[in-house]
Amino acid sequence: MSGDDDPASTASSSSPSSVVTQTVTETPSTTEAPTTTDETTTEETTTTTTETSESSSTAQDNPGGLVIYDCGGAPQVRPTDVTSIYCGDNSVSVSDITWNRWGPRSAVGTGTEAVNLCRPNCAAGNYEQRQVDVVLGDPERKTFTTITLTGTDGVTQTYKLTGNAPN
Repeated sequence: MSGDDDPASTASSSSPSSVVTQTVTETPSTTEAPTTTDETTTEETTTTTTETSESSSTAQDNPGGLVIYDCGGAPQVRPTDVTSIYCGDNSVSVSDITWNRWGPRSAVGTGTEAVNLCRPNCAAGNYEQRQVDVVLGDPERKTFTTITLTGTDGVTQTYKLTGNAPN
């Protein structure tokens, strides 16, 4: 089996549509003649393979081959969580990200930002959350280097990603 035939390397595939014709006979009351109806339906079968690794992707899902790096140095494509905004203390992170576009110059999605309010102190871990639009940008050496978060209130903050990208 070649690598091209590996189902894990394909994000989704579909088989052709099939047409099913069904004859339905209704039995009416004794005073009416039987009625026969031909019904045609189209059934479409779609098979989807779910990727189990956040860092793996097909070329179609990752035009330009851009990634971000997590704090441990692992490359990620379309991650659901970004914790590499401040690797030292994780005081800002984004979770539950849904990506609308992942392109060669930027990636755009939505998610939930969590910011440590540091009240009464940072170690207490009081986090405030808000829904945000997420934009990854400023690619350098196949790596997005910035993340811009814009809340529903219009407040925008841009951060330098501090993940451990290789040199």
